[in-house]
Amino acid sequence: MVKYKPDQGNYARTASFLLLAALALFAVVTLYWWLLSFHAADGSTGFMGRDLSGGPLPVLSMPLTPALLLVGALGAGLLWGIRHLLERPKAADMLIDCETEMRKCTWPTGEETWKSSLVVLLVVVFFTVALAGMDLLLNFAFSRYVF
Repeated sequence: MVKYKPDQGNYARTASFLLLAALALFAVVTLYWWLLSFHAADGSTGFMGRDLSGGPLPVLSMPLTPALLLVGALGAGLLWGIRHLLERPKAADMLIDCETEMRKCTWPTGEETWKSSLVVLLVVVFFTVALAGMDLLLNFAFSRYVF
């Protein structure tokens, strides 16, 4: 497959692919452990957890099971699908436009970022202390005088 506009939007495309690939990895790992959780009626390992190779695989240090084969194929299919989805003209144009607009933004300096973060942190601490104080005061008032 020929890459659509290969010289444009590389950062946005790469970031999108990596984020979607991480989501796919989370999905297949969760599916793997879910498939292994099923047991046979006698309490032994179910079909999906049955060792097909007789020992752990050299690199993964995991047994070759039907669950591993299934999630491996599913993961490869998801990665292929994500790659081809991001190469469709509409998706690629959106990512290219997004990266173009992000280049137009004015980004704060390190000092401005530090000062703004400090202000946010101080406001959060102030409101946390204020709400905790009000909670203690109301708790004391209601427990002593109402009930």
